[in-house]
Amino acid sequence: MIQIQDTVAETLTQNIGADNVFGKYNIDFCCGGGMTLEQACKESGVAFETLKQEIEAITNTISRDVKYDDFNIEDSIDYVSTNFHQYFSENVPLIGQYAAKVAQVHGEDHGEVVEVNAVFMQLATLLSNCLTLDEVQLFPKMTSYSDNSNTVNVASEISILTLKLASNYKTIGAFLKELSGLTNKFTAPEGACNTYQTLYVKLADLEQKLHNYMHFQMNVLFSKI
Repeated sequence: MIQIQDTVAETLTQNIGADNVFGKYNIDFCCGGGMTLEQACKESGVAFETLKQEIEAITNTISRDVKYDDFNIEDSIDYVSTNFHQYFSENVPLIGQYAAKVAQVHGEDHGEVVEVNAVFMQLATLLSNCLTLDEVQLFPKMTSYSDNSNTVNVASEISILTLKLASNYKTIGAFLKELSGLTNKFTAPEGACNTYQTLYVKLADLEQKLHNYMHFQMNVLFSKI
C-alpha cells in the first residue's frame, strides 16, 4: 500500500508504471527520489490521494513477472545493459544528428533550438562518460564483489564510483530540466517540420528513459552492495 511518507524512489521501485504518473506531475524520481510523497505532492501541487490512485490504477494494468527486489547483482547489471545502455547507444547519436540539423535550419527564427543543441551535446558527453564508467569499472567490480573476492577493497572502490556517478546524474538531471524549459516540455511549435517534431518526441522519450536509468542505478543496482 502506498503511504504518504514513502519516498518517491521506494514508490517507483515497488510500483511498475509509477514513472509515468511522476512524469505527468513533473515529480523528479531520479535525483529527487529521496523526498517523501508528501513533499513531492506539495512541490508539484497535486493531491496525495490523486497521485496514489493514479499510480495504483496504472500498476494494476501492468503485469510484472519479476520484481526489482528479486534481482541479484548479475540480474541488475543485465537489466541495465539490455534496457538502458542499448537504448542510449542507438538513440543518443541519432538525437544528436536531429538537434544539430534543427539548430542549423531553424536557429535563426527559433534561437532556443541552438541552445537545445548545445545543452544536448553536454548531456550526451556526460552520459557517455557514465556508460563507460558502468561498463569498464562499475559492472566488473560489482561482479567481482558478488564472487566474494576481496570484498572489502572492492566495496570501497564501488562506493567511490557510485558517488561519482550520482554526482553526474545530478548534472544530467539539471540538463534535462533545462531542455524541458527550452522546449516548453518538448512541445514543438505549430507548423514545425517533421525533423523538428521528431527531435522533440525523441528528447521526451530520452528524458523518461534517463530518469528510469538513473533511478534504477541509484535505488536498485547500488543497493546490492
